[in-house]
Amino acid sequence: MSFEAGDKRQATRLEFDLSAGTYPFVVASARSSCTIALQNCLPRGDGAYAEFFTVEDGNPEVFVDCVADRRADAEVLNRTAGGGLVEVDVEEHCPVVTLTDAGAVPRTARGTDGDGAVVADVPAATDTTAVIESFLDTYPVAELTAKRQRESITPLFGFQDYAALTDSLTDRQRELLAAAHEAGYYGWPRETTAEELAGRLDISAPTLHKHLRAAERKLAATLLACPSEESALGN
Repeated sequence: MSFEAGDKRQATRLEFDLSAGTYPFVVASARSSCTIALQNCLPRGDGAYAEFFTVEDGNPEVFVDCVADRRADAEVLNRTAGGGLVEVDVEEHCPVVTLTDAGAVPRTARGTDGDGAVVADVPAATDTTAVIESFLDTYPVAELTAKRQRESITPLFGFQDYAALTDSLTDRQRELLAAAHEAGYYGWPRETTAEELAGRLDISAPTLHKHLRAAERKLAATLLACPSEESALGN
């Protein structure tokens, strides 16, 4: 989507308070007295997503345990002296995905010492009131705490310039990631599914998922300035 230069109503930024909910990144931030922030969210296909969170000044395993309590999968990809990087596999709707389905563009989701928030931008062409009502209907314990005008949108979803980040990838990972990027797999809304892309490339969908998953983990670690370890990220 493009916007006219000088349009002062290109987007409306919304912020919702999630402190009253039982979202794993909020609950874990309280248990570990830390900050847990969503940095990126990537489609997996069939309504599933991979979300990458940084844990600052806390134990990432506490976050993994909170995700497990919700019967979802999570894994610590990298550990640092003060926290780490955690990947969460999302099979059901979460606040970020709910906002995108309503037409908003998520910016971040964060929990700090039990205080939770999610921020998203709503394009001018989208009904802001409808986005707010849809989100609050889905999460009645959430509260709209801010609504202000913005002049630009920077998506959370996908990689905006992956070319400079691919040095750690294998040739096959780089090839398939480039094909996915060019086909709009990482766009929002997504322009092609994993199954459609796999068919074009004459490979199976599971094979495509395997290579993309490994590439995404490496890129996520690079984007978040976490040193990559082959033993942790896979080939």
